[in-house]
Amino acid sequence: MTSSNEAGEHGGNDRGAHHAHRAHRAPDAVESALPDFAPKPRNQPMLGAALMATAAILFTCLNGVVRHVSDLGVPSLQIAFLRSIFALAVMLPIVAPTVFREGWRWLATVKPGLHLVRGLAATTGVIGWITALATLPLSEATAITFTAPLFATIGSALILGEVVRLRRWSAVLIGFVGVIVIVRPGMVPVEGGALWALMGAAGMACAVLSVKALTRTEPTQRIVLYNSVLLTLFTAVPAALVWQPIGWDIWLLGLAMGGIAAVSQMFLSKAFECADASIIAPFDYSRLPFAALLGWVAFGQVTDWITWAGAALIAGAAFYTARREQMVARAAREASLKADKER
Repeated sequence: MTSSNEAGEHGGNDRGAHHAHRAHRAPDAVESALPDFAPKPRNQPMLGAALMATAAILFTCLNGVVRHVSDLGVPSLQIAFLRSIFALAVMLPIVAPTVFREGWRWLATVKPGLHLVRGLAATTGVIGWITALATLPLSEATAITFTAPLFATIGSALILGEVVRLRRWSAVLIGFVGVIVIVRPGMVPVEGGALWALMGAAGMACAVLSVKALTRTEPTQRIVLYNSVLLTLFTAVPAALVWQPIGWDIWLLGLAMGGIAAVSQMFLSKAFECADASIIAPFDYSRLPFAALLGWVAFGQVTDWITWAGAALIAGAAFYTARREQMVARAAREASLKADKER
């Protein structure tokens, strides 16, 4: 993700604009060996928004199932594995017709390393998120996960070397102030779940950055399939270390988790294909009222005004960073087109 402070960030600093443009267009710089499967341009904002809102509802339902299974005494690492292996089981029949139609070549990818990064990041995010749900109210855990775009800003600066100026750093700071408001250190005992939620958000941030890059050259089904395979492999060993015998009811709930996870990931990946992140990101924040409602109805959890206030700070900061990213990306594209015309 990129953004700017003033016009100088994306106009006066040619080198910074060019670097930001390179970072945003890096996925396009690699020639795809699979042109037949390239996604459509991102010119469907209404569909993207609808897909993101649907994904938000599905993710909230998934959170509710995870919390219920955790309340039954199943370890978080075991839940992560059950969610992953059943998501893979659901994905296989979905992608099978495509593989039969297109052949095994469909499974080939020009970005194996990026898939691996996404798998590792997703594993970190899933384990952190599931562990947080075991101890925190649904709305509180959901609110803290809204810091994912803020972690993405930090990652874009530290990993991608993008220029992040005062305005964006201020937004990041405000967002993490929102986390402090929710956690309330000194007022109530600090739950370890908050730290797990932050770890989950950091993992999700890296995973989302990877998805945005992958959707430039990879179809949605392949992205989700690779992610499901890697998640299953990466969670298998930790789960084996804490495994507890479970009954058929837990296996069925695991199937529900896997199914919801697979479908929601497909909606999420498809949403990024249809529209830019800055357009669809606000619809992801609908997860909070959904989580508050589900927590109240299913688990008797009441979301207080302090949590809502902290969530507003986090969501506002995250939305601001997304809007600034869109502005600098557009400026970088225009600068690049202008430079090409002048050559």
